[in-house]
Amino acid sequence: MVVLAAAVTNKSGKVLVSRQFMEMKRIRIEGLLAGFSKIVGKGKKKHTLIETNGVRYVYQPLEGLYVLIITNPQSNIMEDLDTLRLLSKLIPQYCEGTTEEDVSDRTFELIFAFDEVVTNGFKEYVTLQQVKTYTTMDSHEERIQNIIIHSKVNEAKDQARSKAKAIEKKKREHKLGGMEGVGGGGMGGFGSNQVETTTYNNPGISNRIPEFTRDPSPEPEKDLRIGAGANAGGMVLGEAANADDFVKALGIKDTAPERNPFEIKKSVPQEEELKDGVMLLVDSSEQLNVEMGSDGSVKRLEVKGGIKITCYSPDVSRVAVLTNGPLKKPFMTRMQPRLDKKKWAKGVLGAKHADKPFPTGSADALTLVTWKLSTDNEDLVPFTINCWPTTEGSMSVVSVEFEQMNEAIDCKHVTISIPCPSKKAPEITSVDGKADFMSRDKVIAWQIDEINSDNGSGTLEFTVPKMETSSFFPVEVTFTSPTLYSKIKVKKVVQAADGKEVEYKLKSALVTSKYTVYGEGMDD
Repeated sequence: MVVLAAAVTNKSGKVLVSRQFMEMKRIRIEGLLAGFSKIVGKGKKKHTLIETNGVRYVYQPLEGLYVLIITNPQSNIMEDLDTLRLLSKLIPQYCEGTTEEDVSDRTFELIFAFDEVVTNGFKEYVTLQQVKTYTTMDSHEERIQNIIIHSKVNEAKDQARSKAKAIEKKKREHKLGGMEGVGGGGMGGFGSNQVETTTYNNPGISNRIPEFTRDPSPEPEKDLRIGAGANAGGMVLGEAANADDFVKALGIKDTAPERNPFEIKKSVPQEEELKDGVMLLVDSSEQLNVEMGSDGSVKRLEVKGGIKITCYSPDVSRVAVLTNGPLKKPFMTRMQPRLDKKKWAKGVLGAKHADKPFPTGSADALTLVTWKLSTDNEDLVPFTINCWPTTEGSMSVVSVEFEQMNEAIDCKHVTISIPCPSKKAPEITSVDGKADFMSRDKVIAWQIDEINSDNGSGTLEFTVPKMETSSFFPVEVTFTSPTLYSKIKVKKVVQAADGKEVEYKLKSALVTSKYTVYGEGMDD
């Protein structure tokens, strides 16, 4: 089946959207669409397809519109109808209506959705929900990059404030030192205590020493505490205001949130390059997927893991990986068909035929074995989250607590994201770790460096203007851990032919794919 084009027209033949999936000239597609409007206008019966000598039109009326695809006459009509039905569902989904104005306003969104259904003329086997997910283009890597940028901006602001405060402190010390020198010279042999008493209590002497009197002239509108005119208004208390003015004077725009909500140097560990001379990479990793309620009830806990190898040289392409396996229940395992199951019974991942090499190249990572664990056992969850919103007058007070459940899993770089759709920044009254409000995403990000047996619990409390309890859910969690659920370990890698050890680099980590905490009475 080859889909040449997909289009949306009105009943009079006006083309609202047209997307070509095969290379064709504009004059040809315009001619085909014009021909369709003439052919469909003559017929009085309700057709689903029209065949001509060169193409086949498969169409479906949609209120005041026609949704059609143009295919070659040899295409499978059943697949054509399936494609047409999916495209027809996309229009109300993305245009929020079926009028000409609705389609015209969302032209590009509709084209992007069409591209997810048909690629190079061939239908992709996707569902409506999958198309919606793909076009959303939610990128975890992009969020991390934005977080890093916010972190750099906030770090620059903090440094500027620190320098401003240091300059203010130095200026005050210098000024106080100058005042003490004037007092000592003007009063001759009197002590410092006598000078202070005379200066503030004896008006006569005070008049003879004008340096100690405050200039009655009004203070300037902006005093940055630097420059020659900084002393014209006398000493000014209030360091925070001057520090902020100093930051503004440096030209730093405060477009980022007050602090980076994910201020962690590495929220997701970056891949390290191979060491010099090491031509083999072994990756033993797991992904954790958890759905649970705030009361600690677990709806689903799923662990997916595997061992992959990447060979960068043919010299290390005929190897065997020695592990402490095989894995037993409750883990379900699957092996690469070219591997020897009898060897795996002894914990060895090796090919059935030792002379056959594994693929070579950075893009040809080969998965040797995968495993999966599905359970609802609450004791296996790394930690639980208890989010408890209460109402006190016109404010909502939210208390959030984490508690370690599985001491075998040490969690690092933990970020707990609590939704907070408030126009006003929340007031964080207490926190174990760090907590910041990301105004753009309306999220409070609570960061804990590590959750382990020494740091098994912690709390966060903040207040916001009164909101619905459901506004603070679902809570999202991300973290990494060096400990795998399967406890599988790679002992060594050897040449399959002679058993000689091969130098390799090992990557092993547990990362969160999805870790969501819903409110009480979690929906099924």
